[in-house]
Amino acid sequence: MMVMTDVGRRVARWVACAVAVACCVAGVALPAQADDGPVPVPSTPPTAPPTTPLFPGRTIHMTAFFDFGQDIVPGREGEITPAARLKLVFSEWGNGWNLTEQECQELVSTFWSGTGPDYVVEAAVKYDDCQIDAYYLGEARHAFYSLDESGHMQVRPPMAYLNQIATSFDDVYFERLDFDVTSINNAHCNASPSREDLNKLLGIAHKSTCVWDVDDGATMPTTDDPLMEGDAEDYFTGYLNGTVGPFAELNPPVNPFTITPAPTTDPATGAASSAAASGDRSETGESSSTGLLIGIGAAIAVLLLVGTGALVVALRRKK
Repeated sequence: MMVMTDVGRRVARWVACAVAVACCVAGVALPAQADDGPVPVPSTPPTAPPTTPLFPGRTIHMTAFFDFGQDIVPGREGEITPAARLKLVFSEWGNGWNLTEQECQELVSTFWSGTGPDYVVEAAVKYDDCQIDAYYLGEARHAFYSLDESGHMQVRPPMAYLNQIATSFDDVYFERLDFDVTSINNAHCNASPSREDLNKLLGIAHKSTCVWDVDDGATMPTTDDPLMEGDAEDYFTGYLNGTVGPFAELNPPVNPFTITPAPTTDPATGAASSAAASGDRSETGESSSTGLLIGIGAAIAVLLLVGTGALVVALRRKK
């Protein structure tokens, strides 16, 4: 499948507008289209795993872009910040549907919510796609790289989690991963990419790119094994503030597939227990009522006997 560029999407939008005008003139209705705009990102993570499959009966296209180096981070405009950036794009432009802001909100809330130090995330609907951009700064970048004392560096995107996301859809086409790393030299790619551009000098540092494009015959990596290895340059440990250390866990976001649902009471068991308790209370009440009636009856009988005896004595005295 062709990967549509931003220009292509703009042309498609212009054509769609023209078709919409024509349909209005002809009195024909068009399906609702999603409006471009930002999507709020919840600060609290999910508390239950997602109900799958997502978007049943629909085919979702998924692409990922991972850039390890430096970027303009939201909230820090006007400066270049050392960062690892992961961009996810969910599309449905091939079969007449468009992802709405509400649907994009559901994806963000499920898979990329939460907050943390050195972590910034934003989401938006653009050209009817749901786009999520997550930025990791400082030590949070160790979720994606390891560096030993000898200067050997390994870099990885969170492919295990991305594949969990992909398989949660009813029908998904995880078609492409673009993987760029700056300030690494003598680099090589693992996992057989469909295209690579290695050790390209950019000023005072090198940059390497690996691409896995399913349309070009690549198999999408499914594990968190390093996808690129090489020698860290001084630019990385200096300007980009890279530090020696192993890989760390990716957090945030919280992986919703690892959440254990809170136990709930079986409605049938609960109803039976309630009925049994009610029955016990009813039986206890009935027993108490029966005892009370017997006591009252006995007291009345005694009074009647006493009254009868007194009446007999009085009649005898009168005679």
